[in-house]
Amino acid sequence: MDPQLLHRAASAYYLENLRQAEIADLMNISRPTVSKLLTEARRIGMVRFEVLDVVDPDLTDLEVRLRESLGIAGVRIAPGNQVERGLRGIGDLLGQELRRLDLHRGDVLLISSGNTTYAVSRMSGMPELRGVVIAPTVGGQQEPDAAFQTNEIVRNLADSTGGEPRFMFAPALPSPSLWRSLQADPSFVQITDLWSRAQVLVSGIGAPYSRRSSLTSVVPRDDPALRSAVGDVCLHFFDAEGNEVLYPGSDLLVRPSREVLARIPTTIALAVGREKAPSIRSGARAGLFTTLITDLPTAEAVLGDVGAGGTGRRG
Repeated sequence: MDPQLLHRAASAYYLENLRQAEIADLMNISRPTVSKLLTEARRIGMVRFEVLDVVDPDLTDLEVRLRESLGIAGVRIAPGNQVERGLRGIGDLLGQELRRLDLHRGDVLLISSGNTTYAVSRMSGMPELRGVVIAPTVGGQQEPDAAFQTNEIVRNLADSTGGEPRFMFAPALPSPSLWRSLQADPSFVQITDLWSRAQVLVSGIGAPYSRRSSLTSVVPRDDPALRSAVGDVCLHFFDAEGNEVLYPGSDLLVRPSREVLARIPTTIALAVGREKAPSIRSGARAGLFTTLITDLPTAEAVLGDVGAGGTGRRG
């Protein structure tokens, strides 16, 4: 097409704000021809558009404020709403944190089940963790939902990092007889030994129990004991004060104890969604994580809930 014709049509439409019908009359051409001229002008770069991102607040300052409010060692905040962005920013920040930790061959990284950990375990861009042992924190062999099949999450992360996967062949909630058998099973003991010498834990934070849309099948949906639960980490449910919430069968759950979790040097919690603000606040109070990775809307919601004083127990 004639460049002069393209320029004339594009200028009339984009600079003079004429309608396509007006341009057709002005140039003595058909309206479909005007549309084709405008399309071609965009294709060849004569007309260029730029969509600017919404300017976020200073995330560094927000990270400092949230870290001090929660009383934990570290906070990383991804820009924008990460639920809408498929958690890509959460995965990127987790990759950066794992690189910073500089894990070596033989080190142990634990990962829990849940929608967020399942999503990030499948993302590209994770650091190479050649020789690092990757193991699950909870049972889940029988789960119909892939987000709670912990061995699948371990396999995904091992595939994306080159780590060495270790699998646990146990349900999240075994029967009393199976629980006793597991304590003597060599493959299960190998996993519990990994729990006790882990350098890093990557876990999600569950939303308040009453608002949960996704939950492992072994947790009772209607148990009154869980109504006070505002969140959980590795199937350890806690109330608003950070106290553990127990319910029938919770003593048989396949998971590291809170004492074992507390001995892990770096525990990275991943959590997005404004509804998780009380879960994050109380999880920090319970001392269940040292580092939080979240997004901007969630961080702002947590800061709206947390007072000026620190609430965490781990720093």
